[in-house]
Amino acid sequence: MTFYTIHPRELEDIMRRKHGILIDVREADSYREYHYPNARNLPYEKIDQWMHRLPKNRPLVLYCDYGSTSLLAARKLGREGYEVYTVVGGIEAMRTSD
Repeated sequence: MTFYTIHPRELEDIMRRKHGILIDVREADSYREYHYPNARNLPYEKIDQWMHRLPKNRPLVLYCDYGSTSLLAARKLGREGYEVYTVVGGIEAMRTSD
């Protein structure tokens, strides 16, 4: 499976339509400072520890600060058979798209 990129304005539609799991792949400190509502914090640095505990029957929607770390995570999860979406521009773009 591959992964898909979405723009922040598409996030709510993907979450509602596909019942995705929203994952913040930033470090815990950044997550505590600000995160998108209902996002789980699963830091990229620990991806090998948490990825196999996620369901493969629901899409994963990933974000980080600007999009580069979530892109790395999406590639890895996509190779493992997950349906993955990553938000272009990360949380910074999500904040300004409201």
